[in-house]
Amino acid sequence: MRAVFARFATSVRDALRIWWLAPIIPLIAALPEFGQHVVEIRLGMFDSIETMRTIGQSAARWGVGYIKIAGLFLAIIATIRFQAARLQDRSWWSAHGVNWRLLGIALALNILVSLVGEAILEGVAPLAFPVPLILQIVLSIASLPLLVLLVAALTGDPAASIAGVYRHGWLAALRIAIFAAALFLPLQWLHMMNHQWAVGQSEPIVWTLMVFDSLLVGLIATGLGTAIHHGYRPLSKHEGQDFMSAGRT
Repeated sequence: MRAVFARFATSVRDALRIWWLAPIIPLIAALPEFGQHVVEIRLGMFDSIETMRTIGQSAARWGVGYIKIAGLFLAIIATIRFQAARLQDRSWWSAHGVNWRLLGIALALNILVSLVGEAILEGVAPLAFPVPLILQIVLSIASLPLLVLLVAALTGDPAASIAGVYRHGWLAALRIAIFAAALFLPLQWLHMMNHQWAVGQSEPIVWTLMVFDSLLVGLIATGLGTAIHHGYRPLSKHEGQDFMSAGRT
């Protein structure tokens, strides 16, 4: 448990360090987020709760929303590569550390499982609660090793395989899930509340909150990417010992 706690603390530290070591990575997520906020403010989305609900589903907002989602995904991938490249003594933008064949397989399997899962959930949606929820949880757990496979490909792990992640990747999958949730949930809560706080405020306050929110999304990206990478790597007992020794000093 000391090693797990130490690794999570390292994840938080390293997620923040990217901001001065490679600031372009969080900006990949933050700039599209800010672009969406520009559209939202010009549409008057923060004038009232009713307006927020209406404009929140508008085509104009979602037109930039898809770019924002792509930016967030790319920033998470870039963060994983950054953390892996530091261990490999490579530049984070270098493609030499990626197992491209395994990456293609991992992406295809994750997309396939996602599509099949959606089809299954649509089929069981009419069933009584909690059957759809239970099935969704089962499908999510069953596909966790495929996330481990994706991370293995991005980090260039030569020993990784589909069978291997289902035999030996469950602890890594659990660490990834716990680390990612522990970093994501409080930041996502703040992200959602930030929009609520902006409603009805003066324009300067709204702009200030949305600039902060854009940077927050950049932090979500670096936090998730670092949590995924650090959760994937095997733990060492020395990590917990070194962490506790550092705390005593």
